[in-house]
Amino acid sequence: MSAVGKGPGSDDEPRPGREEIPGPSLRLPRIPVPTRLNKQARVTAKQVIRRQVPGKARHAFRVDVTAMFMAGLYLGAVFPFVNVIARKTLHATPETLALIAAAPFFGNLMALFWARAMDGKAKVPFVMWSHLGARFTIALSYFANTAAPFAFVVSGGQIIGTIATPAYAAIIKDVYPESQRGRILSISRAATQIAQIFSTLLVGWLLGFISYKYIFPAAAVVGMAAALVFSRIQRQEVAGEAPEVSEEPAAPRVSPFQSLCDTLRFVWHTLGILKTDEAYRWFALSVFTYGFGNLLNTPILPLLQVDELHIQEWQVSVLTVAMQLVTAGAFFYWGRFVDMRSPQLGVAVNILLNSTIPLFYILAGTLLPASPWVLFPAYIITGIVGAGIDLSYFGALLTFAGDRDVSRYQALQSFLLGVRGSIAPFIGGAMVHFLKAHHLNLRWAFVVSLAFILTGCWMQVVAMRRQAAIKARDAALQPLP
Repeated sequence: MSAVGKGPGSDDEPRPGREEIPGPSLRLPRIPVPTRLNKQARVTAKQVIRRQVPGKARHAFRVDVTAMFMAGLYLGAVFPFVNVIARKTLHATPETLALIAAAPFFGNLMALFWARAMDGKAKVPFVMWSHLGARFTIALSYFANTAAPFAFVVSGGQIIGTIATPAYAAIIKDVYPESQRGRILSISRAATQIAQIFSTLLVGWLLGFISYKYIFPAAAVVGMAAALVFSRIQRQEVAGEAPEVSEEPAAPRVSPFQSLCDTLRFVWHTLGILKTDEAYRWFALSVFTYGFGNLLNTPILPLLQVDELHIQEWQVSVLTVAMQLVTAGAFFYWGRFVDMRSPQLGVAVNILLNSTIPLFYILAGTLLPASPWVLFPAYIITGIVGAGIDLSYFGALLTFAGDRDVSRYQALQSFLLGVRGSIAPFIGGAMVHFLKAHHLNLRWAFVVSLAFILTGCWMQVVAMRRQAAIKARDAALQPLP
């Protein structure tokens, strides 16, 4: 990237000393020395945290934000480059790219069983061991010399990492108060993005002369350290408040058959949420349909970027960093939006924004030049939507769960995510062969994707209306005081 030009008053520009200022009565303002400025910045940061994070959540926040920052270093060093390395360096086929894209969703198919396994147990160990296992698996990329082993290593790491999802949702609900949860999460998510920006820029440069076989294992070590840091998270009680007992007493030992029956009963009751919670049913269908449209493109994006737009690793780095910068800033906006407005409205707005992304891939190389820089607006919108969907979706899920077990709602959503994620990328790969066999442009796949995304947006509006109607009906049934 080109260096940013220095404006007036930059550090390279000479500054007049006090004796050079004409006029005896003119006094210069005091300029703080760097150490004093750093101290003042730290004090300001602490004041912001005190305003945003209540006392009983500060210990958890410090642990969470530290772990998220370290995890961001790992994530930014690995995943922005996986598809480009697989296609450009290892010559992966569309089917192999589809496997990499679908991998985390295979893990999500087991979410209901993970939720059952952690039911009534401490959630933190599930998060820690899942992340340790996932990041150790990524370290095995040192031994991956061809596309297939590389795909299996990356896929295996993502599958193992999904075990933590229901447990993490339950932990966050417990340690952060609902009224401020969106704004607190926006800070920790922004820390992740800042770390990703740094590591993505660094690795985008390093990949020019160092193999991924050395970079990915080094990043995985940082990721494993982040998992160990997160294991220290806990709810901090304030003075005069009785500690809550969040875990159930240990259950008596049962036979394997009885355990299987209990698990199947748990899964059946969790699936029953779709029947009993009408508003959530529409919400889940909306997210499923919108996500299906997004995932159709996952094996097609690297084909278009590498084969037609001839994108380079350093360009991936620049585009990804621009996206991450936008995401870091957008988290603060969407965190306040979720707390002050409605998380469901946030999901609907972000799905609508997301529908503009396929348009840039359709236009690149047709009405617009065949250049990776044409995708810059798509990356910027992806950054906005990434922050918005993350916070809005999570807030909506906690709203639907209410006082019920949020891990069940998260497990159900993860299961549905696994269903669509296990199917959509392979349908996208099949679309590549269909379009090529009929001598059609790959960009028609993005038209199909756009149709799914817009349908999901309509469903989200229906979900919002159904939830409003249910709330009005419940309010009408409440006895008058």
